[in-house]
Amino acid sequence: MSRVSRIGPALTAFALTLAVTRAHAAPEPKLLVQNATIFSMAPDQPAPFHGWFTVSTDGTLERLRPGDPPPGLKARTIFDAHNHWIMPGFISAHSHLWQAAWRGLAADQTLTGWLTALYGETASRAQPEDFYWFTLSGALDHLLHGVTTAYNFNRGAPPLDADGTEAIDRASFRGEADSGIRFVHGIDATDGEPGTPADALRHVGGFLKWSRTQSGRDRMLSVMLNGVAAFRPTIEDARTEALVMKTYHLGNQSHYLEPPDKIEEEQKKFPWFIQTGLLGPDLIFGHFIHTTPDIIARTAQAHAAMAWNPLSNGRLASGVPDIPAYLRAGIRVGMGVDGEASADLVDPFENMRAGLYAIRDKYQNAAIMSPADVVHLHTAGSAGVLGETTRLGTLEPGKYADFLVIDPTYFGHVFDPYATLVFVASEQDLERVYIGGEQMTDHGHLLRQDLQHVQAETDRRVAAALQKPVPAK
Repeated sequence: MSRVSRIGPALTAFALTLAVTRAHAAPEPKLLVQNATIFSMAPDQPAPFHGWFTVSTDGTLERLRPGDPPPGLKARTIFDAHNHWIMPGFISAHSHLWQAAWRGLAADQTLTGWLTALYGETASRAQPEDFYWFTLSGALDHLLHGVTTAYNFNRGAPPLDADGTEAIDRASFRGEADSGIRFVHGIDATDGEPGTPADALRHVGGFLKWSRTQSGRDRMLSVMLNGVAAFRPTIEDARTEALVMKTYHLGNQSHYLEPPDKIEEEQKKFPWFIQTGLLGPDLIFGHFIHTTPDIIARTAQAHAAMAWNPLSNGRLASGVPDIPAYLRAGIRVGMGVDGEASADLVDPFENMRAGLYAIRDKYQNAAIMSPADVVHLHTAGSAGVLGETTRLGTLEPGKYADFLVIDPTYFGHVFDPYATLVFVASEQDLERVYIGGEQMTDHGHLLRQDLQHVQAETDRRVAAALQKPVPAK
């Protein structure tokens, strides 16, 4: 056999091997971000660093490295950050998106009076379809302020449809999904009023079945129960919630120990959480301000969590939770911006500042909590509270590419990056918001929704609702 004849088959084999290799090669990243100052918030990367990362076609981070990308690295889109700051998107572990329609309400009331004004005198007049617009408005406002994920307390109200799904829940889900935000859909097991266990199972089961068929469900992280045990006169609803959680494997976030005028009444209900089995790793306490050493210890032993809402706590004069004590005890803590009818401003930068200052005032000690601590709580901490540490909260390969681009041009000299991020940065410095590697905002403008239209529709529906009589109780 000649030398030429021997080379022919070899070249053919090499060509086939090359073709197979290329066929199995990873697809080109959809985004390359380079020349960035990265706050990854990962445990092994506590300090910001100059680096780059790629986003795969499924919207997750592919590679993230210090320095510059390899020469010739290609991607569908290349973004040169010009050394601007990049951090994980803020996560609100406690939000009421629909309340964006009712800002500034009951300005001189604490929680009890505020609840009467919101639920009894205003929002009760709205129709189910209104809640699509209310929720969409709130979710878009979250996005504009850098909140890429939110636990959303939806407002349950009867009646149920024949399939067990409730109209306001369906409208709220569509608003969540159409906004593009990632969300936990919070649902009232007892539909806002005391009901039978069978009613609760039918209601929640109906929504779970319905939601599986809906577009936009890929942005829904999970469904959890909006716990109401602290608002009820008997233990029965706590038992019902425990049954629904066990049946459908759901978490639960319960507003608890928030109002200063009902401290003793709510503290006496803490045994209900223990007796029914609600107290455990799948329970989140919302607000959780007026605790006792025993409540703290038992909550930590049960591996439960809490969501801290500094802006609304201050607005409603609810008090300051002892966050350092909770963290020392081992309670998982996250932060929420709450609802725009109680916090009024969805601004995680202001939320971090307000929380940090309140804790320092409480302890009269500036070292009790650091700026890096509150950044952690509003990102990785909130992801941990929602049970989403494998997908959210830090910038690490395999997690969702949900991140913010912050322009540091007007920060001045940076002595401590985290201090500057908390003490100096504000929403005006927020340059871009990305979810799954897709750009959602640019310099305070939404790229995928007409906010002016959404707000006009929301305002129109609020005005129409206020013309209607308050429903009879």
